[in-house]
Amino acid sequence: MTKTQPRAMPGTRNVVAQIFLYLWLIVACLVTLVPLAWMIWASFSKGKLVTGVSLWPKIENFSWEHYQYLFTYASTQKVGDMPDFVAAFGRTLFVALLNTVVVVALSVMFGYAVSRFKFHGKKFVMYALLVLQLFPAFMGMVAIQMIFRDFDWLKNANYFVLVYAAGMIPLNVFMFRGFMSSIPISLDEAAMIDGASRTATFIKILLPVTLPMVGFMAVNAFMAPWMDFILPSQFLDKKSETLAVLLYRWTDKFTTLTYSPLNFMAGGLIVGIPIMLVQFYMQRFVVYGLTAGADKG
Repeated sequence: MTKTQPRAMPGTRNVVAQIFLYLWLIVACLVTLVPLAWMIWASFSKGKLVTGVSLWPKIENFSWEHYQYLFTYASTQKVGDMPDFVAAFGRTLFVALLNTVVVVALSVMFGYAVSRFKFHGKKFVMYALLVLQLFPAFMGMVAIQMIFRDFDWLKNANYFVLVYAAGMIPLNVFMFRGFMSSIPISLDEAAMIDGASRTATFIKILLPVTLPMVGFMAVNAFMAPWMDFILPSQFLDKKSETLAVLLYRWTDKFTTLTYSPLNFMAGGLIVGIPIMLVQFYMQRFVVYGLTAGADKG
């Protein structure tokens, strides 16, 4: 008779699987957090070059000079009395907020219309939006440059909202339309039976349920201009540059006057704060939208 090998107990297999799972999570956390921790330490180190930063933190190398540079340095081409970083930060923040309002408002209204109403040309409009998504937005860079030149919009970052919104609204309309289609029409009918108008139905009944998608669109609309480099680098000068272009100049070895990777690290950490706040703030709307509203019956 052949002897059968004893099988591993289910509990043993679960323990081994959990060990590998925790090991994988630890490795993933280290890969993510160690570079971030070193970047934070480098931003508080003396000097300008990365090669001068020690691998382990040393108290004698601690310095606030890079953050002082961000909030005090103003070049000869400064705007008013504001330092370069502060001016670029405020300029980029305004464009990001304006783009968020425009993209979310138009996408929500258009998405609601195509999901709840029937009108002539609806199918053609949806196909047109679908075709527009087949082409990268930067294929029209030359045309955009000519339009901005003819309307004297160059060197003004506020007009970039027209470009960002035009590229983001079609996709957002499709996503919001799909989300709205999953909401039972009986919610609209019940509200209208109680005497609510179309506007009141959308604002008071449907909008709370769609907040997860609205929050998702808002985060994407905010991050697009906040992280964009190609468009500002081509159309703006030093007096009107955004954060991405300013930070890039600090890593460009050919601009020896402002070259400082450690200033870049300090600025990069500050740039990440608004994105982190937006993510945390929108998360509460996602949770609220998943639990708000219900179809009784």
